[in-house]
Amino acid sequence: DSGNIAAAISPDDLLPAIRRLIARGVVMIVVSFRNAWRNDGNERLARSIVRSRYPVHYLRSVPLQIGTELVHVSDDHARTNSALLNAYIHTEMARALYRAEDRIRALGYDRPLLVVHSNGGCARVAKTMALHTLHSGPAVAAKGGAFLAKRLGLDHVLTGDMGGTSFDIAMIVNGEPAFSRVPQLDGIPISVPMIEIDTIAAGGGTIARVQDKRLSVGPDSAGSTPGPVAYAKGGMEPTVSDANVLLGFIDPGYFLGGRMSLDANAAKRAMDRQVTRHLGITTEQAAFAIRDQIDRTMADAIGASLAARGLKADVFTFFCCGGGGALHACSIAEKAGLRQIIAFPFGSVFSAFGSSTTNIQHTYVHTLNAQADCEEVIRPALVDLRAQGERDVVGEGFDVASMQLRVEADIDDAGTAATLSFTSIDDAIRDLLERKGATVTSLRIVAECAIPHWEPTPLPPADQAPVLKGRRPVWWSSEGPQDTPVYERLSVKPGHRLEGPAIIEGADTNYAISPGWHLFAHELGHFQIRPNETKGRS
Repeated sequence: DSGNIAAAISPDDLLPAIRRLIARGVVMIVVSFRNAWRNDGNERLARSIVRSRYPVHYLRSVPLQIGTELVHVSDDHARTNSALLNAYIHTEMARALYRAEDRIRALGYDRPLLVVHSNGGCARVAKTMALHTLHSGPAVAAKGGAFLAKRLGLDHVLTGDMGGTSFDIAMIVNGEPAFSRVPQLDGIPISVPMIEIDTIAAGGGTIARVQDKRLSVGPDSAGSTPGPVAYAKGGMEPTVSDANVLLGFIDPGYFLGGRMSLDANAAKRAMDRQVTRHLGITTEQAAFAIRDQIDRTMADAIGASLAARGLKADVFTFFCCGGGGALHACSIAEKAGLRQIIAFPFGSVFSAFGSSTTNIQHTYVHTLNAQADCEEVIRPALVDLRAQGERDVVGEGFDVASMQLRVEADIDDAGTAATLSFTSIDDAIRDLLERKGATVTSLRIVAECAIPHWEPTPLPPADQAPVLKGRRPVWWSSEGPQDTPVYERLSVKPGHRLEGPAIIEGADTNYAISPGWHLFAHELGHFQIRPNETKGRS
């Protein structure tokens, strides 16, 4: 535990194990020793032994990775989990990204390819480890949500991204998404800080079945291949999207703006075969039960996420995202107790928007257990972390002068844990010197370089009424269909107000405004959706 090496690693123990791994076709070797965060000498010695035994031309296709170089944390299990997980996925990911970069170069793109990270930043391919990209799509969607929350002056925002297979939830309070220092991946702790995302299996491709005369929706999904039955690509089991077609929420002749026709008859046959006849109800009642159940599942997940953080739903604005988000938003909000929804014109590609709000960012961590006033230990550690940041920033093509630095120290002061944040090493040292008796458990430096971002700009106000495409029956409740106006998305301009029930059809998604709700179009192109008794605007 002290960090003293009791015995140096022996080549006689190490090399036979390495030979067995190489013979079995491993793609990467991981070395992670207990307490190496205190002293990584044995890890480095192991790498030196392997490199001296195996020439570069023999071993270069089998990289060797040291756990403490990937993440410098005291939790041996989390550090080893992180290194192993990265080893499994890094090689293939790196190859795919380098191929993508080569292709865009061939098309004439002369800028670096930037990869978004789950901490809300981005970096070049050469400066990216696979571990940094886990859940990065949902994470940068939350980053985009935080960007827009600040722009709209909203203190409490919840993003709900409903795609084909999952529903991803993120909380944004006072302009910042919730952050986890030791997140879990399928219950396994890892040591890569990332934006907190709660994910459940709920999406347009979620499959409905009846077992013992009880309807269940999910968790398995038809995915994009074969997809919902209505896609006519081989799917045989009814899904949430099939239910939306049968209920009138989706026009089978105007899917993807008319670029793809859906087979409503096939969806009906599958619904009747696998759900309707087992429950003894009509096709539409079965479809409504599926939609109602998936909406309740998503609303319950929101409630659980809020409760886990001690937060209340009625103060949050719901940013509905993903291809299915706006189609289900009113029903989800009603069930979850959310009083305001905002839908964006780029909601179906909200993660892509979020990626455009990221900056070049690298985070460096050093774990230690040092007294806060022990400058001779803390300053060299911070200086070393800053040097790593400067090297990486230069490697990204930026001048060191453009680097914005954030210094963070995790401290334990008489049993009370806290994280302190500073803008310079000197400020951090000055503050810590005054905290006699406190222990610094870990240090972090975040190096960031700002890059240009796209953001919505004000649009001209409406000069005519929105285009009414027609009307069709839509099942807003289990009691039966209701005649519903259908509007063209691009014709709904700033200043327009629409009363529910209404469907707004776009080329990438539909917006479903439930009875008792209304929509107001704002100058930045977003739609504010509220129950009729709610007053005011965002």
